[in-house]
Formats: sequence, C-alpha cells, structure tokens
Amino acid sequence: MFNKKKEVFLTNNAELYGRVCAALKGKDIPYETKTVNSGTQSRKTGELWGRIGENTNLEIMYYIYVSPENEAAAKYAIAEFQRGNAR
Repeated sequence: MFNKKKEVFLTNNAELYGRVCAALKGKDIPYETKTVNSGTQSRKTGELWGRIGENTNLEIMYYIYVSPENEAAAKYAIAEFQRGNAR
C-alpha cells in the first residue's frame, strides 16, 4: 500500500492533520494516511500507572502519503495551506 508512496506530511496534531487532508481533498489530490500510536500502553487496557509523566498529546503520529507523480502538487498544496493559516 505505502511501498511506492511519498511521505508529504507528518504531524502529531489531529486538527492540523484533518485540515491538511481537507486541503489535499480540495485540490483533488489522492492521498493515503497512516496513524502510529507510540504510547507505552494501549488505550484499551485503561491502565494509567505506566503512563504517568508521558505527554499523551505526542504519542500519536499522523502520516500523509501520495503517489510520486502527485508529490510536487501535494507539497505545493500543503505549503499554500500553511501560508494561508500563518496569519
């Protein structure tokens, strides 16, 4: 699935991730995503003791991939989105 894709964006901010996905969708650029949870405990276990001191906002990483032929257009769309939101 991701073996020939190019990573064009990476963040640990879920809101930013959603907005970048929307920007790519708005430009009709097909993309694929991957989410990686690097926390020490599964959220399903409900255990807290092993997580004390961890910043749980930083344990989930969101990746966005596109095909090589869409890489330049995707990077341009993301940069354009970021410029528009820098104000």
